[in-house]
Formats: sequence, C-alpha cells, structure tokens
Amino acid sequence: CQGTRPSESCQHHMPAIEDYMSTRRHDFFTTTSLTALAALAALAALTGLAACGGDSTAKVDDAPPAGAAVSADAFRKQQEHFADSVINATSTAKDVVNKLGKTYAVGSTRLRDSLALLTAKTDCYAHGRQSDPYLAGTISYFVFMSVVGSNVVRVQEGQWTSAAGNIVVSCLNLAAKDWRFDATFGTPASYITQVQL
Repeated sequence: CQGTRPSESCQHHMPAIEDYMSTRRHDFFTTTSLTALAALAALAALTGLAACGGDSTAKVDDAPPAGAAVSADAFRKQQEHFADSVINATSTAKDVVNKLGKTYAVGSTRLRDSLALLTAKTDCYAHGRQSDPYLAGTISYFVFMSVVGSNVVRVQEGQWTSAAGNIVVSCLNLAAKDWRFDATFGTPASYITQVQL
C-alpha cells in the first residue's frame, strides 16, 4: 500500500483505516469539547469573583499599586518614614559596646560632638547622597585613646537606608586617619560613639 493512490491490492485495508480515523476524530472532538467546557467554567468563576469584588467591607490600603507613579511629596514622605524606621532600629552605642565586650566603653558627649562636627566638615555624606538623595543612617565610631590621646579613629559599623552608605563609610575612614583627639577626651580605652546623619 505505498504511493499516492490506493492500488487495488490495498482496497481491502481501506474500511479498517476509515474506522480508525473516525474513532480518532471522535476522540479529538470529545477531548476538545471537554477542554473548552472546562475553560468556560473557569472563566465564569473568575467573572463571578470579579463581580463580587466590590462587596468587600475590608479597608483598602491607600498606597498606590506597584509601579504606579507617585508625587514627589508622597515619595519624600515614604523615604522619610523608611529612614526613621532604619534609624530607630539602630543599636544604641551602649548596645554596640555590650556586643563588642568589656574592653569597650561608650564615648563622652564631648567626643561624640567633636566627631559629629568633623563628620559634618567632610563631604562624605554629600558623596553618598549623590547616589541616594534620601540617604540617612547612624554610624558608630571606634576611637582608641592612649595616654597621649587618640591614635585610631574609624567607623566601627553603620546602619543605612541604602547601600550608598558604604560610600560614606569608606570616605569617613579615609578622613578619620587624620583626626586626633588629645588625652582630655577620655582615659586610655576603646570608645564607641554614634553619630546620626
């Protein structure tokens, strides 16, 4: 039974082939019909759910949907709220000292204020804000005081609202290499002092 035309020798196979094809067509249309019915039932269920969506009494959040444009004021308020949450979640200087061990102490108010002033005099925070205009955070400075004054000043740790804080930390560590405090800032010890930016 080869070729494009059925030969007489193949004629006896034709009824069997036609029966087979008829059964296959029936199976195909039955399966297709069931699939179409299932799809229609699912569509009807979804339509019913969508129609009942307005009946809910739950309060809807006022936040815009993801990807929607927000005003500059709304975005600024969101960033301020986020910055406040990061700063409020930051460990206190005393907590950092307790975590580091008994060889550390919390620095004096005078030392903290001096570090805050030196930090403000650098342009490190401005560099970080070029990457993230809403950057905020808290840094913990480590200051080692000897009998003659400080010989090591560096950032021990920082909590930031974004990775742009790493730019600030690197810059401050470079600047802090030149910072010196005399012995009036504290007795010989390792001090932790925090500054918020």
